[in-house]
Amino acid sequence: MTQGADMLALVVAEVRPLTPAIKAFVLRSANGGDLPPFAPGAHLSVQIAESSGQRAYSLVRPHDGSGSYEIAVLHEPQGSGGSAWMHGLAPGAVLAAHPPRNDFALHQGVRPLLVAGGIGITPLLCMARALAAEGQAFDFFYATRSEDATAYLDEVRALGGTVVHDGGNPARGLDLRALLAAPRSGRHLHVCGPRGMVQAVVDTARAQGWPDDHVHFELFAGALAQAGDMPFEVRTLRSGKTLTVAPGQTLLDVLIAAGLDPMYDCRQGDCGVCAVDVVEGVPDHRDHNLSPREKAGGKTLCTCVSRAKTPHLVLDI
Repeated sequence: MTQGADMLALVVAEVRPLTPAIKAFVLRSANGGDLPPFAPGAHLSVQIAESSGQRAYSLVRPHDGSGSYEIAVLHEPQGSGGSAWMHGLAPGAVLAAHPPRNDFALHQGVRPLLVAGGIGITPLLCMARALAAEGQAFDFFYATRSEDATAYLDEVRALGGTVVHDGGNPARGLDLRALLAAPRSGRHLHVCGPRGMVQAVVDTARAQGWPDDHVHFELFAGALAQAGDMPFEVRTLRSGKTLTVAPGQTLLDVLIAAGLDPMYDCRQGDCGVCAVDVVEGVPDHRDHNLSPREKAGGKTLCTCVSRAKTPHLVLDI
């Protein structure tokens, strides 16, 4: 596999089924060297061999100098193929990944609150393990459909976590109002999981008085809707179309619906494949790929998650 200058060559040392749909992968350096350290909440961006894209997978175990990384991958039959490719890997397979990157850092503060849904357990389990190793107190909650669908069930319970199975009905899941009813100065909330669950947690936390800078989230598809999201107009310079992106829609989906065939891959703001040049207007950046300098420059936009701060954008597509 061709490696970029900043890419790691990793070999699959172990594949372990966690549920019928989730597998854990233990990865080591293919060259036998040390792997870069990371902090809880970090992820690997793995190059998918059958496409030009990447997928981000959270690291499940804190860095301990053992020379290995562990990730877990949910097979999504309706996805774009990345999870199927990962599930087809066997021990000995070599893959490429960028060094760990952290857009979801652990804020310890006063008794951190960790809330996970489904495969969103991966970064939060890493956080919980790190906190437990340091003897720090924390609260840990994990919602899944059923026991059979629960990855790392025994590990979460061993860490004192509360596991709730909702059978696919959120009304039978975590009582978010009760869980978030007592924000305290210095206490940070960390949540990761499906978009709907993360949106519900963030909205409830805000309604219960949690400060925005004490609410931290990561999700695996798209960006959360934000209060005040407004429709905006996009003019595509080369194709000559004028399109409207409504609240709750992504710019990428609007471009696809208009028949423009834009490039994209991860749909979560990680890979940068969907980035396009901005000719006019001010982007509202919600991706994890562009650098702070690129975001401040306002000349590039990731269409899968970002919006506009101005009523109009002109894009060079």
